[in-house]
Amino acid sequence: MTALARLFPRDRAEKLFKTPTANLASNGSAQHPDKRKAGGHGPTLEDEVCFLLNVDPDEVADNGPHSPADWWGPFAACVYRWEIFMGRQAPVPLMRGPRGGLKLAPKFAEWMMGLPDGWVTDVPGLTREEQIGRIGNGVCPQQAHHAFGFLRDQLHKALTEESTQHG
Repeated sequence: MTALARLFPRDRAEKLFKTPTANLASNGSAQHPDKRKAGGHGPTLEDEVCFLLNVDPDEVADNGPHSPADWWGPFAACVYRWEIFMGRQAPVPLMRGPRGGLKLAPKFAEWMMGLPDGWVTDVPGLTREEQIGRIGNGVCPQQAHHAFGFLRDQLHKALTEESTQHG
């Protein structure tokens, strides 16, 4: 992850999406982010996807390495970077709910979390709400790998110092 951080420095970062959370599926319908903020709350990922993007849930991207840039509005740069890192294009971020309203697509949340395609969304018998809940409760594997490496290095450093002091 250090190499990725150097490749995309924070001071040059574009607008980022909110993180998928487990309660997204039980939050009720998406609201425009301005309305959510006016009520004293921050917008959710579903709010951003449903109201700030220019994509029709019935669209299908071509088989290129990147999804259509015009889908993403202010998030285009972060999506493009993650597509490069993940090695696959972003899926359509929206789907239609049972009554025709727009909802966050679990495939998109799964992709955002850095999970292999179908890791959660291809598990038989899970509803959309259960998929979103599991994705939101999960850990981004790339962050976990970095954290474990950091902890391993700290432990090795501490053990080396201890053996030097007592040796």
